[in-house]
Amino acid sequence: MKNLPFQLEIIEADTNWIVSCASEYGEALIRVPAPYSESELQSALASVQESLARSYSPVVRGASVSERPVREFGERLTEAVFREDIFLLFDRWRSRARAQENPLRVLLRTNGPNLSHIPWEFLVDPTRDDYLALRVPVVRYLRLMDPVPPLPLTLPLRVLGISAQPHDLPALEGKREGEQISRALLQECSSESVDVHWLVGDRWQDLAKELRFGSWHVLHCVSHGGFDEERNAGYIQLSGSDGLSKKIYASDFERLIADSPNLRLIVLNSCESAVGGSEDVFAGTAANLVRAGVPAVVAMQYEITDKAALVFASSFYERIAQGVPVDRAVTLAREYVKVEQESLEWATPVLFLASDETRLFSLPKAAQGPPTQVTPPTPQGPDRPQVPGSEAPHPPSAPPPPRTPSPRLSQRALLAEIGPCSDLVLGPGDLLAAACGDGAVRVLNAADGALYRQCPPVQRENPVRVAWGPWKRNVASRHHDGTVVVWDLQTEAPARVMNVGEEGDALTFSADGHWLAVTVKDRVYVYNTWGARVRDLPARPGKESRTWQRMGGRSRLGPLAFAPGDRHVVVATGDGLVRQLDVRGHQVAAWRHPVPVSCLALTANGLATGCGDGRVRLWSWDGRLLRQTEHRRQASHLVFSAGASALAVCDGDGSVSLWDLRTGQLSLVAELVHQVVGLAFLENGRGLMTCTRAGRIERWSLPHRS
Repeated sequence: MKNLPFQLEIIEADTNWIVSCASEYGEALIRVPAPYSESELQSALASVQESLARSYSPVVRGASVSERPVREFGERLTEAVFREDIFLLFDRWRSRARAQENPLRVLLRTNGPNLSHIPWEFLVDPTRDDYLALRVPVVRYLRLMDPVPPLPLTLPLRVLGISAQPHDLPALEGKREGEQISRALLQECSSESVDVHWLVGDRWQDLAKELRFGSWHVLHCVSHGGFDEERNAGYIQLSGSDGLSKKIYASDFERLIADSPNLRLIVLNSCESAVGGSEDVFAGTAANLVRAGVPAVVAMQYEITDKAALVFASSFYERIAQGVPVDRAVTLAREYVKVEQESLEWATPVLFLASDETRLFSLPKAAQGPPTQVTPPTPQGPDRPQVPGSEAPHPPSAPPPPRTPSPRLSQRALLAEIGPCSDLVLGPGDLLAAACGDGAVRVLNAADGALYRQCPPVQRENPVRVAWGPWKRNVASRHHDGTVVVWDLQTEAPARVMNVGEEGDALTFSADGHWLAVTVKDRVYVYNTWGARVRDLPARPGKESRTWQRMGGRSRLGPLAFAPGDRHVVVATGDGLVRQLDVRGHQVAAWRHPVPVSCLALTANGLATGCGDGRVRLWSWDGRLLRQTEHRRQASHLVFSAGASALAVCDGDGSVSLWDLRTGQLSLVAELVHQVVGLAFLENGRGLMTCTRAGRIERWSLPHRS
């Protein structure tokens, strides 16, 4: 997918600004009066910094009470920069990029004694009522003459962390931040793919030794920092030999980086590490590191609280581990900080790039999680995807394993009782979203069942399905009347309302949150983040199929999901096929079943399907049947565990089984009283969650396996 950068350069010229932009669709240049005099700018910046501090103050809770000065500052910047030909070109660039489904980024360069101090992340989107940096990556673009090229990565991805705790400075939560970073990475990648190491010591000598003699790809530094006006240089503070703080200037880092050719990303969780001098854009710690040869540096332009730093770091590294470009990872992490902390600290991190290249390294698919340990049965059927109309005999199942008693799930705990509901799904951060019978969409914390958010009933019929995006702010609901609502959980109000059609109930987000797909009759509609329908994919069942004929030609599309990579959709049709469709609706793969499919689950290595014949099947992405269960009751829900070592299966009568994919045995069984409408593995192996149609949400702990 082609990247479309929008290069924006602002030059200070006496009392004017010269603003120029360049993109694939043209260039523009204007001269405008500076929105602030030098004294006015200093006063405005002081108000912004005070507002930011008030937004996370324990006395003044939330960003809204102190946001007005920041909002007015951002709007004034936007009025000065995005005007006349600049605005026209920006709007044209965004519209064309959206039509071509290409990722966007704003590459910002400034030149002038006052411009380097401006927090440009508070620019307001000129076409949306929101901050630009929360919608589009805003990057400080230094455009070096000879930037370091992307690194051909040989796994594991090696991350080095240091947490400085000098005795004479306030303590930081470096240990906790390190644990969250390690957890975020290892949740997405196997231990063979990522190596996270935190230094025991916090002296300059400890860091220098590791960087010079180890092959590290990422450096994460938790420390205090600042800017020395006399030396016109930034610094971070590590510990000296006496345990007291010792300033390490950007020029000191430059010598180390020369001996670390594989280093591609540095994250400085240090106050004012992004601040530059009034005369030299490279005087700041972050900019100097980029000049020294690091392709990307994330730094802080204001003091940041430990809580906000933890939220930002865990979300940022989770995206990096998924192979997300660094600029997009920063933008998504901003979103997490804004929603979780409800403060203005989302704008504190700043991304510096040496060039417009944002894929610092691309993780191999094998690094996205340990492979599913399954043993394929002896091939007795076709080893390629089936196509509509080719009625091949169904391959027999693998010989069943010896029957052994199945231990039951233990320590059943009631989390909540929310009343009748039709769907419940697990989202980011172990949050649960429920489509409730009283018309509300409720979000609960899976840890204790506490109500997190409640979106009140709107003027339409009750919700029947819910779906999560990749971040905590947005959840979508589909209603009986064909309406889809995307909720803003920060305000508990609709952010988007779409009329998609009544005949269908499937609803799913893409992994990156850019797309929302639904089924309507025999078609799959795909919507973008602004609520515009961008794809209309035909998924008609094959009318020549005997399964279709047995159903009287009346069966509709079944479950729906995005394939890994978000470029294809996988949908079950009424003729017993599960089809993989590309962006034009062309079938690229298919998996045949004797009767229509009722549920499916996807991993990077393959998919699982359940259908009316009572079997659950495991398939590879190239169409091979890997394994299937014996005949049982029809499955209603399927979900893979982390690492895809187990598959939870629920049938229409409320029986929940765990299929151990390493041994092929049903290892755990639980019988519930009512029909199940929600099934999920909780994060960090904390058990299995079930929800019945009556609204009883329970957590089941899983016995340790020998």
